[in-house]
Amino acid sequence: MNLSGEVALILRGARTQRRVIGALIIREMHTRFGRHYLGYAWLFFEPLLLGTCIGFIHLLRDQATVFGPFEFYAVAYVVFFVFRGIINRASTAIPSNIGLLYHRTITLPDIFFARHIIETVSCIGVLVVLLFALFAINGDLPENPTKVGLAMIGMALLSQGIALMAAALTHAVEGIERGVHAMTYLILPVCGMFFLVDWLPEWLQTLALYIPTVHIFELLRDGQFGSRLRTHYDLGYVAGWIMVTHLIGLAALRITRQRIGLE
Repeated sequence: MNLSGEVALILRGARTQRRVIGALIIREMHTRFGRHYLGYAWLFFEPLLLGTCIGFIHLLRDQATVFGPFEFYAVAYVVFFVFRGIINRASTAIPSNIGLLYHRTITLPDIFFARHIIETVSCIGVLVVLLFALFAINGDLPENPTKVGLAMIGMALLSQGIALMAAALTHAVEGIERGVHAMTYLILPVCGMFFLVDWLPEWLQTLALYIPTVHIFELLRDGQFGSRLRTHYDLGYVAGWIMVTHLIGLAALRITRQRIGLE
């Protein structure tokens, strides 16, 4: 087969997978929310409500600083909601969709990609609404919206890699999904959502920067507040985590798919 034929074959396969993922998104939306429009609204309302509540709690508690407490915490929680939503739903992805694997064009990664697209797009929508609301109220816009968007995408990709590994693990070891759910809450104090690295003692800064989510939240704050805050992050380090978690996760799903075929 010549080069043009190979390219045409790859493009045809990509179009097929795009249609498969699109169909899986529609199925997932109907399965999760039914055909009622209020269900679809909850997809956006939940992160907006939780982020707004957390923002108001810190607004009432914190003193005025170089940044707005509401803006600092509410926007960060919307980004964290992507992490929580993608990973917490990982354990149910295989059992609830196992019948779809009888179709040759549907793969395990397709099922996860469809779910993660839903979570990410909904939170991006909430983030846009929240930022425009802040602009309407106090006239503040992010100093670098590109970095804010990059932080959201980076969190989604990191969460996806972890979710792929978690799904394979929960399918292999019964009951471990409870530990996965607990992990998403236990990591909350150290993930970088509630603090800046610059606020920590120097010895603790080094430890904090081993956590990849800390880099993502530092990038988010750099995009939001720019020169008003001093931030510390390494995008190469985050990219390395994303790559490694995806490689391990996809390999684990391949093994899982083989085990499913034997059952």
